[in-house]
Amino acid sequence: MIFSQKLFQLKSYFNYWLEAMDEHSLHSPFIYGFYRDVIIKENTEAIFQGIENVRKDLLADNREIKINDLGAGSSITKSVNRRISSIAKSALTSSKDSRLYYRILDHIQAQNVLELGTSLGINTMYLASNSFVKYIYTIEGCQQTAALAKTNFSSYKTNKINLIDQPIEKALDHVFNRINSLDVILFDANHTYEATLKYYKKCKPYMHEHSILIFDDIHWSRGMTLAWEEIKKEIEVTLTIDLYDLGLVFFKKNLEKENYVLSR
Repeated sequence: MIFSQKLFQLKSYFNYWLEAMDEHSLHSPFIYGFYRDVIIKENTEAIFQGIENVRKDLLADNREIKINDLGAGSSITKSVNRRISSIAKSALTSSKDSRLYYRILDHIQAQNVLELGTSLGINTMYLASNSFVKYIYTIEGCQQTAALAKTNFSSYKTNKINLIDQPIEKALDHVFNRINSLDVILFDANHTYEATLKYYKKCKPYMHEHSILIFDDIHWSRGMTLAWEEIKKEIEVTLTIDLYDLGLVFFKKNLEKENYVLSR
């Protein structure tokens, strides 16, 4: 199972490498500007260093916790008892991706953000550090993992983060009872075909023309790639960007439907 998945990922990356374009091949003013100002731009805000110090502490934490994995599971181990350092190494969003998410929030001045899959909370803190953001709803189904994230949030000292430690479908009902629309939704939990499409359809009524969806690990498995291909075909989707490890979905009405594969 693990070997076949790795082989699929290797083939997917080779196809991505063949297709990926850079700014010299982009003719749309919107996509060219987004690529230049958001995707390949770098930012090094001082606040990021404090978050990365928390990551370092987690990578050195050898305590064990019991994982209640409600998603597709880990490709590293099937054990329910895992060291915090192991979770931090395999499950945390990279600083490169978290900084990209920060720039996306900045670009559209996002105020309401939903994150499906808190993990240990490193990426959540990146999102919360954006000055435009007012509220972040983040969902983590494993209670021991959520407890660690809450500890990290308390040291970060922000009141923007609303962590819901429930299964995603129940937690989404809780979120949607409190808000009318979302500017950015990050899908980083339960990496399966069925769950990805189910969550997309449940979140659909709360999107607006300027919303951006971020799907993590779109080429992690055949199921995730198939879900990504189906989402690209949705009638309300006008633009998608495949960055291999993640995909972006746009709903801007003045754009012709187009699917881009871009290098980073």
